[in-house]
Amino acid sequence: MKLARTLDRARATPPAVVLQSSYANGLGIIRGLGSQGVPVIALDTDPRALGFHSRYAAGMLCPDPRRDEEAFLVFLEGLGRRLPQRAVVFPTHDEYIWVVARNADRLEPWYAIPFSRWDAMQRLADKEEQLRAAWRVDVDTPRTEFVSSSAELAAAAAGFEFPAIFKPVESLAFKERFARPVLRIETRAELEQVYERVSDCGTLMLQEIVPGGDDELWSVGSYLDAHSEPLAVFTGRKLRQHPRQFGTARFAESVWLPELAEAGLCLLQELGFHGVSQVEFKRDPRDGRFRLMEVNARHWLWHSLATACGVNLSLAAYRDAIGRPFKAPRQRDGRKWIMSSRDLPDTLRETLRHETSPLAWARSLPGTKVDGLYSLTDPLPGVFASARLAGLAWARRGGRGARPAGPPKVEL
Repeated sequence: MKLARTLDRARATPPAVVLQSSYANGLGIIRGLGSQGVPVIALDTDPRALGFHSRYAAGMLCPDPRRDEEAFLVFLEGLGRRLPQRAVVFPTHDEYIWVVARNADRLEPWYAIPFSRWDAMQRLADKEEQLRAAWRVDVDTPRTEFVSSSAELAAAAAGFEFPAIFKPVESLAFKERFARPVLRIETRAELEQVYERVSDCGTLMLQEIVPGGDDELWSVGSYLDAHSEPLAVFTGRKLRQHPRQFGTARFAESVWLPELAEAGLCLLQELGFHGVSQVEFKRDPRDGRFRLMEVNARHWLWHSLATACGVNLSLAAYRDAIGRPFKAPRQRDGRKWIMSSRDLPDTLRETLRHETSPLAWARSLPGTKVDGLYSLTDPLPGVFASARLAGLAWARRGGRGARPAGPPKVEL
């Protein structure tokens, strides 16, 4: 019934299709577009996807592109034939965006695709190319050595300070295997042991750890049109992560830094990028310079903060895709985003370890405008998220009965 109503509304307004809607990333797109009157269809491989419960979207199960890319594409073609007009497609994760970018010609009869095709996306998928592009336009990076063999490992490690990290050039398979984006190496003696575990992951980057806390991690979020011209730009920083140092945001704030925006846009333009992206930097307290961490060629976990600041990246991409482009206004500063389902338990644990206090946590909250999951105007995803977390907690305590829903998927 909900899908029928959405398809009926799509006769008058081009719909949006969100690929992977299980968590905050997809929810942010759904809410950012749905609140503006755009009919939204949320796709996911998981019947428990939180986006299926949003008042702004009709949910549909789809095949997993990682397991059967052809079945996924056939599904999209079938859905496209049912749509009364072309939909704007929004992949939220690499495994979706790479498939769509590679098969854009096949999907374009039914979908407007507001991001780069595969020739450009390949450069974004390759973190070595990201770094080399940064060097070409004088964007600072951490010290990095590329390692493709044991022989190169010894040369790369010469004079390198530890602890350091191994980061993959191609990240998707690495994340699936290790459930984390990087592996930390504490000492020089540990280096070869860690390399044995990852040597089959292709070229790796041995990279210095830039000092500083979570609040030194800054992002440039933007939407660039097909000519790599910016139509919407946002800058902000993380304040707390889960877990600390190499985790995902649990608390973030908007702060406009024009020099940071310029660096991020310069890099994206060097890469010839089109679409929504996050360019993440870390400010090095040793010299105050911003060093590139990575480029995500898609929406990121806390992009809904940009929307709350007046820079709706999803709407900018949607409007450009349907031929009605606009330039987003300058962001409003001082607004904050929270993932309370992570921030509250983490803060409790940190309080017990005497790393923070309830008073310090409370003093950080003024200005908080948006939660990654919970919303008074769209409450059901938060209700189901709470039920899922409660079921997981009960299972961990040895509860019996119905199998609890698994934890939300981790997003970056």
